Amino acid sequence: MLVNEAINFAEQELKKTNNLNSRLDSEILVSYLINIPRENIYSKLKEDLQLDKVEKLKQLVNRRAKKEPIAYILNNKEFWSSNFYVDRSVLIPRPETEVLIDLLLSRITNKNKYLDLLDIGTGSGCILISLLKELTKASGVGVDKSSKAIAIAKKNSSLNKIHNRICFKNISLEQINFDKKFDIIVSNPPYLSNVSLKNLDFDIRLYEPKVALQGGVQGVDLLNKIIYLASKILKINGLLALEIGDNQFHILAKYLKENRFKILKKYTLINKQVRCLLATKL
Repeated sequence: MLVNEAINFAEQELKKTNNLNSRLDSEILVSYLINIPRENIYSKLKEDLQLDKVEKLKQLVNRRAKKEPIAYILNNKEFWSSNFYVDRSVLIPRPETEVLIDLLLSRITNKNKYLDLLDIGTGSGCILISLLKELTKASGVGVDKSSKAIAIAKKNSSLNKIHNRICFKNISLEQINFDKKFDIIVSNPPYLSNVSLKNLDFDIRLYEPKVALQGGVQGVDLLNKIIYLASKILKINGLLALEIGDNQFHILAKYLKENRFKILKKYTLINKQVRCLLATKL
């Protein structure tokens, strides 16, 4: 089977499952099998795909046909121009989460300053690792109640050569107790309401860890706890960056004010929903 035939085969199989990205997914899967970037696939269309790789392609296509996300199939997701190992123990990093990094970096004039960072619910570690790659003298702590997530975060810190400035702790939010205060606290916690959770796409609902998605009736349970904790362990003028869910901004804005925070910036989606916010402790 030629490479172009393999791509066409995969595309036709995925179309049967109403995959709206069947061509793109097919090119990604075949590129992975022949170990080249997807943008170079068209220079290899007339090359033979070895029989063992044809069989492997069929297995991968079958997994994708069952709605398993490409990132889990390949155990890889690009985030902030770096590659991160992911599996079903952690959420797949998403482009909107990169906004948290943008918001924070926009307020830090000296990127070489020593800073202490805390990432609550670190998951794959992608946020904290990406920040530390930009803030060259900073160090960070990532906490998560999932031991499997912590193992993956540690793996990613090594893959991205940032492990010497980072520490991961397998603890819950309620167990966080440090003998120092932080310059920056960042979190992309579970923030989906119970209703939103039921309406998720199949690929998310079936494969991504529910514990990393579910945020209670209104979705703000953990966000409120993080804001309260940050009011105790964040330095004066320290920065708090949060990713939040739909219809939560006004609830959280009130709670931030009650806990002596001032909102500096917010990121609003095209549907007018605030997805990320940056606040400072007064």
